[in-house]
Amino acid sequence: MEIIQKSIADANEWQQAQDHTAIPPNEPVALSSRSNTIRTPTALPTTVICNVDGAWDARTKNCGVGGVFSGWYPRKKIDPICDSRILVSSALMAEALAIRSAVMYAASLNIKSLMILSDSLTLVKLLKERGSLPALFGILFDIYHFSSSFDVVSFSFVPRLSNGLADSVAKSALSLLNSTPSNGV
Repeated sequence: MEIIQKSIADANEWQQAQDHTAIPPNEPVALSSRSNTIRTPTALPTTVICNVDGAWDARTKNCGVGGVFSGWYPRKKIDPICDSRILVSSALMAEALAIRSAVMYAASLNIKSLMILSDSLTLVKLLKERGSLPALFGILFDIYHFSSSFDVVSFSFVPRLSNGLADSVAKSALSLLNSTPSNGV
């Protein structure tokens, strides 16, 4: 936990040091389909926002997943998601695992309005279309199933540079797993 907290603090510090004309790090953004401009998705005032990311190591087939919550919640703070998995077949699967973790965790907290922000445009498009892929079938099934727990749920793309906290948490989880003897088995 200490490594994760340090990673989050470092990511916050780095983001604050960046050019203030850039998109703020926790601002939800999406690419407009009509142009290459970036727009901010609208969220209800009572929406909980979760930036998610997956970090995948092609050599070890391990992944780390991270999720950082912001926005409205009646409690002070929602703890970040930090988890790791072995035998993950692709970066897309790691991203899907991150979204599944966020949706399941938010459902367990009885959140009613959730916006998931991911830097995986392919996965966001797939979720918006309620599509499926054979390699992700079970994971997508879980996402769709738990999504029915919310009054409102949305999936939006966020540029990688605006997803730094979730990326940092995911990379920390992956690094910790990769440094564990026998990869936690």
